[in-house]
Amino acid sequence: MPEHLSTKPPTIACIGCGAIAERYYLPALARHPSVLEKLILVDRDDARARAMADQFNVKRWVPDYHAALDEIDAAIVALPTNLHHPVSMDLLTRGVHVLCEKPLAESADKAREMVEAAGKAGVVLAANYQQRLFASFIKVKQLLDDGTLGKPRAITYRVGEVFAWPTVSGFYFNAQTSARGILRDRGAHVLDIICWWLGGKPTLIVSQNDSFGGSEAVACVQFEHDGCTGEVKLSWLSKFPCWYEVACERGAVEGDVYDYRSILLQTGSGRQRRLALPTREKLYTDIAYRIVGNFVRAVAGQEAPIVPGADVLNSIEFTDECYAAATRFDLPWYDIPEVQHGR
Repeated sequence: MPEHLSTKPPTIACIGCGAIAERYYLPALARHPSVLEKLILVDRDDARARAMADQFNVKRWVPDYHAALDEIDAAIVALPTNLHHPVSMDLLTRGVHVLCEKPLAESADKAREMVEAAGKAGVVLAANYQQRLFASFIKVKQLLDDGTLGKPRAITYRVGEVFAWPTVSGFYFNAQTSARGILRDRGAHVLDIICWWLGGKPTLIVSQNDSFGGSEAVACVQFEHDGCTGEVKLSWLSKFPCWYEVACERGAVEGDVYDYRSILLQTGSGRQRRLALPTREKLYTDIAYRIVGNFVRAVAGQEAPIVPGADVLNSIEFTDECYAAATRFDLPWYDIPEVQHGR
């Protein structure tokens, strides 16, 4: 059932009509009829905007968000990462509330500028790091915060998925806009969750990837934080279990990254049991509905954003450090010197 708003619904612009808008934001907005009634789609590809308008029964679309600036109260920035900062800054400094797709920005410096601009303008800057809503990850956070398992000693996190996102713009592999890959994409969620669990930014030990100057498809990061060591492995080239484990002084917790309804808990006795977790979200779009609904209410001043932009600065700064220190994996089959024939 759609939520009922107690105040006048805001006029929102959805800037960018790519895959994330089609699969995530627009289905969620469709469950808010009063918001959908006033929604404005923005995309320079008129055919794409028209198709999304027809699919979701949106009455208006424009090629440039500047055409609607005088009308909108808020905007969802669902653009390629390199555009998050300039577009969001333009909106925030004009007093427009922003929900920005992850990662918040392509660098910590730019993300901080966005946070500061929102603070000066007195508007909401929310970030779509929706995995913080997973009941499984929330439970891990609670177990760490309340000391049930003692201090964390080791974190292992694996995500192996062959890249199959139906990107419309293709920006992921456009070297003209970015030379960063899986660590900034899938890694945005992973490193954010780890910083959130630990309550701060870890110290980088090792960062490696398979980049030859372009976007990396495989990455490995090792870190340390207050006596806890950790390792993250990410791949867009091969499929392996997407799994995490947090080993603590008096037990451990682990689970499938995408099984947000349960965890495997091992306490001091050594016995492992599966905990089923209460959650309102049954589908991916349910999580989107909660994020979007929260943003609508935050714009109305009814509640705080679930993930304020300021909350993800640690993970973006850590990502910057990983890229700055990255070395290439040992790939001897690429590094064999050319054989000189008679020279």
